[in-house]
Amino acid sequence: MRTGRFAALAIAAVILDSAVAPEIEILGARPDFLVLLVAYGALVLGARPATIGGFILGLIVDAEHPEYLGLHALSLSVIGFASAAAWEHLVRGSLFVQICVLFGAALLHDLIYYLVYYRNHLDMFARFFVRFGLIGAAYTAAFAVVIYILAQARTWRAIVGGTRV
Repeated sequence: MRTGRFAALAIAAVILDSAVAPEIEILGARPDFLVLLVAYGALVLGARPATIGGFILGLIVDAEHPEYLGLHALSLSVIGFASAAAWEHLVRGSLFVQICVLFGAALLHDLIYYLVYYRNHLDMFARFFVRFGLIGAAYTAAFAVVIYILAQARTWRAIVGGTRV
Protein backbone atom coordinates (compact mmCIF):
# COMPACT_ATOMS: atom_id res chain seq x y z
CA MET A 1 0.00 0.00 0.00
CA ARG A 2 1.59 3.21 -1.10
CA THR A 3 0.92 6.69 0.19
CA GLY A 4 -1.46 7.57 -2.66
CA ARG A 5 -3.57 4.47 -2.09
CA PHE A 6 -3.59 5.14 1.67
CA ALA A 7 -4.74 8.73 1.01
CA ALA A 8 -7.54 7.51 -1.26
CA LEU A 9 -8.61 4.96 1.33
CA ALA A 10 -8.45 7.66 4.02
CA ILE A 11 -10.86 9.83 2.05
CA ALA A 12 -13.15 6.84 1.58
CA ALA A 13 -12.94 5.99 5.30
CA VAL A 14 -13.86 9.54 6.33
CA ILE A 15 -16.83 9.49 3.95
CA LEU A 16 -17.92 6.03 5.12
CA ASP A 17 -17.52 7.04 8.76
CA SER A 18 -19.62 10.18 8.38
CA ALA A 19 -22.21 9.09 5.80
CA VAL A 20 -22.61 5.32 5.93
CA ALA A 21 -21.85 4.42 9.56
CA PRO A 22 -24.84 6.33 11.02
CA GLU A 23 -27.13 4.47 8.64
CA ILE A 24 -25.92 0.99 9.62
CA GLU A 25 -25.62 1.41 13.38
CA ILE A 26 -26.76 -1.40 15.63
CA LEU A 27 -28.00 -0.57 19.14
CA GLY A 28 -26.46 2.88 18.79
CA ALA A 29 -22.99 1.51 17.99
CA ARG A 30 -21.30 2.17 14.67
CA PRO A 31 -18.43 0.47 12.89
CA ASP A 32 -15.30 2.61 12.94
CA PHE A 33 -13.84 2.66 9.44
CA LEU A 34 -11.04 4.99 10.53
CA VAL A 35 -9.78 2.44 13.05
CA LEU A 36 -9.94 -0.25 10.35
CA LEU A 37 -7.87 1.86 7.99
CA VAL A 38 -5.25 2.82 10.55
CA ALA A 39 -4.94 -0.74 11.92
CA TYR A 40 -4.59 -2.27 8.45
CA GLY A 41 -2.26 0.57 7.50
CA ALA A 42 -0.09 -0.49 10.44
CA LEU A 43 -0.13 -4.04 9.09
CA VAL A 44 0.98 -3.00 5.62
CA LEU A 45 3.03 0.16 6.17
CA GLY A 46 4.48 -0.26 9.65
CA ALA A 47 4.42 1.79 12.85
CA ARG A 48 5.73 5.18 11.75
CA PRO A 49 3.55 5.70 8.64
CA ALA A 50 0.47 4.35 10.45
CA THR A 51 1.05 6.64 13.41
CA ILE A 52 1.56 9.69 11.20
CA GLY A 53 -1.38 8.72 8.98
CA GLY A 54 -3.60 8.19 12.02
CA PHE A 55 -2.60 11.57 13.40
CA ILE A 56 -3.34 13.40 10.13
CA LEU A 57 -6.59 11.50 9.64
CA GLY A 58 -7.56 12.30 13.22
CA LEU A 59 -6.93 16.01 12.70
CA ILE A 60 -9.16 15.97 9.63
CA VAL A 61 -11.95 14.32 11.62
CA ASP A 62 -11.35 16.65 14.58
CA ALA A 63 -12.04 19.67 12.39
CA GLU A 64 -15.73 18.83 12.83
CA HIS A 65 -15.50 19.35 16.63
CA PRO A 66 -12.92 22.09 17.26
CA GLU A 67 -13.49 22.12 21.03
CA TYR A 68 -11.82 18.70 21.20
CA LEU A 69 -9.24 19.32 18.49
CA GLY A 70 -6.58 16.64 18.69
CA LEU A 71 -8.61 13.97 20.50
CA HIS A 72 -9.18 11.79 17.44
CA ALA A 73 -5.65 12.57 16.31
CA LEU A 74 -4.28 11.28 19.61
CA SER A 75 -6.41 8.15 19.66
CA LEU A 76 -5.81 7.23 16.01
CA SER A 77 -2.06 7.77 16.26
CA VAL A 78 -1.96 5.54 19.35
CA ILE A 79 -3.98 2.95 17.40
CA GLY A 80 -1.47 3.10 14.54
CA PHE A 81 1.46 2.51 16.84
CA ALA A 82 -0.23 -0.13 19.01
CA SER A 83 -1.55 -2.05 16.01
CA ALA A 84 1.88 -2.10 14.39
CA ALA A 85 3.40 -3.36 17.63
CA ALA A 86 0.76 -6.10 17.80
CA TRP A 87 1.22 -7.11 14.15
CA GLU A 88 4.98 -7.57 14.71
CA HIS A 89 4.40 -10.33 17.24
CA LEU A 90 1.38 -12.12 15.76
CA VAL A 91 0.50 -14.29 12.79
CA ARG A 92 -0.81 -11.71 10.33
CA GLY A 93 -2.59 -14.07 7.97
CA SER A 94 -4.94 -15.53 10.57
CA LEU A 95 -8.52 -14.30 10.50
CA PHE A 96 -8.89 -14.77 14.25
CA VAL A 97 -5.76 -12.71 14.93
CA GLN A 98 -6.98 -9.92 12.65
CA ILE A 99 -10.34 -9.86 14.40
CA CYS A 100 -8.67 -9.74 17.82
CA VAL A 101 -6.27 -6.95 16.84
CA LEU A 102 -9.07 -4.88 15.31
CA PHE A 103 -11.33 -5.51 18.31
CA GLY A 104 -8.52 -4.37 20.62
CA ALA A 105 -7.75 -1.35 18.43
CA ALA A 106 -11.39 -0.25 18.41
CA LEU A 107 -11.63 -0.73 22.18
CA LEU A 108 -8.43 1.26 22.75
CA HIS A 109 -9.68 4.05 20.48
CA ASP A 110 -12.98 4.28 22.36
CA LEU A 111 -11.22 4.03 25.73
CA ILE A 112 -8.97 7.00 24.93
CA TYR A 113 -11.76 9.02 23.32
CA TYR A 114 -14.41 8.49 26.01
CA LEU A 115 -11.92 8.85 28.88
CA VAL A 116 -10.84 12.29 27.69
CA TYR A 117 -14.31 13.36 26.57
CA TYR A 118 -15.96 12.37 29.89
CA ARG A 119 -12.94 13.00 32.12
CA ASN A 120 -15.02 14.80 34.75
CA HIS A 121 -17.84 12.24 34.72
CA LEU A 122 -16.39 8.77 35.12
CA ASP A 123 -19.84 7.25 35.60
CA MET A 124 -20.84 8.50 32.14
CA PHE A 125 -17.53 7.24 30.76
CA ALA A 126 -18.26 3.74 32.06
CA ARG A 127 -21.80 3.76 30.66
CA PHE A 128 -20.75 4.99 27.22
CA PHE A 129 -17.76 2.68 27.05
CA VAL A 130 -19.79 -0.41 27.92
CA ARG A 131 -22.80 0.53 25.82
CA PHE A 132 -21.10 1.87 22.71
CA GLY A 133 -17.44 0.87 23.00
CA LEU A 134 -17.85 -2.88 23.34
CA ILE A 135 -20.61 -3.20 20.75
CA GLY A 136 -18.83 -0.82 18.38
CA ALA A 137 -15.57 -2.75 18.73
CA ALA A 138 -17.35 -6.02 17.95
CA TYR A 139 -19.07 -4.39 14.98
CA THR A 140 -15.77 -2.98 13.70
CA ALA A 141 -14.10 -6.38 14.11
CA ALA A 142 -16.94 -7.98 12.15
CA PHE A 143 -15.92 -5.85 9.19
CA ALA A 144 -12.51 -7.51 9.42
CA VAL A 145 -14.19 -10.74 8.32
CA VAL A 146 -15.58 -9.02 5.23
CA ILE A 147 -12.22 -7.45 4.42
CA TYR A 148 -10.45 -10.77 4.96
CA ILE A 149 -12.88 -12.62 2.68
CA LEU A 150 -12.52 -9.97 -0.04
CA ALA A 151 -8.73 -10.10 0.22
CA GLN A 152 -8.74 -13.90 0.00
CA ALA A 153 -11.03 -13.81 -3.05
CA ARG A 154 -8.76 -11.28 -4.75
CA THR A 155 -5.70 -13.40 -3.96
CA TRP A 156 -7.45 -16.52 -5.24
CA ARG A 157 -8.38 -14.77 -8.49
CA ALA A 158 -4.76 -13.69 -8.92
CA ILE A 159 -3.59 -17.28 -8.40
CA VAL A 160 -6.04 -18.92 -10.82
CA GLY A 161 -5.97 -16.09 -13.35
CA GLY A 162 -9.61 -15.07 -13.01
CA THR A 163 -10.90 -18.35 -14.44
CA ARG A 164 -13.52 -20.52 -12.84
CA VAL A 165 -12.60 -24.05 -11.94
